[in-house]
Amino acid sequence: MRSRSLALPSRARLAAAALTLGVVSAHAQLPPRNTAPAPAAQPAPTPTPLDEAAAAKLLAQLEDVSKTMEEKKYGYNSGIIRDLRDAGSSADKAFNLWLDCTKVIEFDEAGRTATEFSDWKRNQTKSTSNERESVLQMQVQWLTIVVMDANARTESARAEVVAAAVNYIDSVLAHLKKTDGKSNLGGDVVNSVFGRRYKLDITVGRKEGGATHNPGDIGGIYETLVFPYYRRNKMASSLMQAWTRRISQESEAAATAGFREATERFTAERLPQLKWGQMREMFSLGQQEGAGASMLAHIKTNMAHRDAPQWITELRTILAGQDPEAAKPAAQGTKPAGLTDPTETADPTDPTAAPAATPKPGTKQGSPPDDPFGGTSEIPAAPPAPNPAPEKTTPPATGPVRQLPPGTRPGIPFNPRKP
Repeated sequence: MRSRSLALPSRARLAAAALTLGVVSAHAQLPPRNTAPAPAAQPAPTPTPLDEAAAAKLLAQLEDVSKTMEEKKYGYNSGIIRDLRDAGSSADKAFNLWLDCTKVIEFDEAGRTATEFSDWKRNQTKSTSNERESVLQMQVQWLTIVVMDANARTESARAEVVAAAVNYIDSVLAHLKKTDGKSNLGGDVVNSVFGRRYKLDITVGRKEGGATHNPGDIGGIYETLVFPYYRRNKMASSLMQAWTRRISQESEAAATAGFREATERFTAERLPQLKWGQMREMFSLGQQEGAGASMLAHIKTNMAHRDAPQWITELRTILAGQDPEAAKPAAQGTKPAGLTDPTETADPTDPTAAPAATPKPGTKQGSPPDDPFGGTSEIPAAPPAPNPAPEKTTPPATGPVRQLPPGTRPGIPFNPRKP
């Protein structure tokens, strides 16, 4: 019995070993996988090249589509301009438009209920200082100018845009004085609740050479609208007066901050940059002898300025007879056109010029269609402006800075809060 019991474990081990060998054998006998056959080579489709006539036909059709799209954009924007002009005529109307646009963007399109909007609206009481409403009004006003610029097709329309921008600049300075330089004016108006409500990212967007979208970008307003208009129309005297206005108002705006550091920073950093830009513009207008001497003196006076090395490079390039744009940083502004033709169009900043048209009192504020291209309202194109008398192009007095002429509006302010 003892020998039998000792043999049992051996038999169990033999059975387990046999089972393992059976499993391995079964796996070894599995049929091999079928591999997919290589795809058969297919002949290339027969080429059907466009002949010259067919290509010309497609291009003509494409041009028609492009023109139709631009006309629909123009008509849609024209209706929006009327609505925005009306809303920007008072702080109360701008506030009400803000409420309406917020309802559409932040509540209706976000799937929130009317009850939620009502609860939110009850807490949006008007501020006692009217500061928020003032900022909203200026945002609407600048958005109006941006859309006008996008729709401007003629020189008279562009002149109206520049005149509106100059008036807006005066409002910015008054706003900065009222708030002691503490303003929330800024951001991208096309991407604001107003712009999103009207879907202006589709019909306005960012075009090369177009107006800045930031209502608080004072320098950008000059660089994108005012200066390019004067350069393009060869208005040398108006261009230099605009530089003087800009320096004057930016200096005035820096003083509104109410603390010494802002004024000192402006005087040490920003003001020398503006003076250099004015002298450089003067050199581009042909006043090379006086401007060149002023630029050299400016560098000597401001050798500790961070831009002094760049100024030396620019002046060396200019005096060597090379293209000054090669040494000019891209951020310093638009390239001045050759202003040699004394014939100039009417100055849109002339206080004697006719004011821009305003909507009739009681005009109802419309709602844009869901499809921006579905609008049919359109502002008729302005008639061509008559041939204006040429503006005198007497060379401006040489020197780093010219004094503000009597009766001339000052320029754009510097925002000390802007880095």
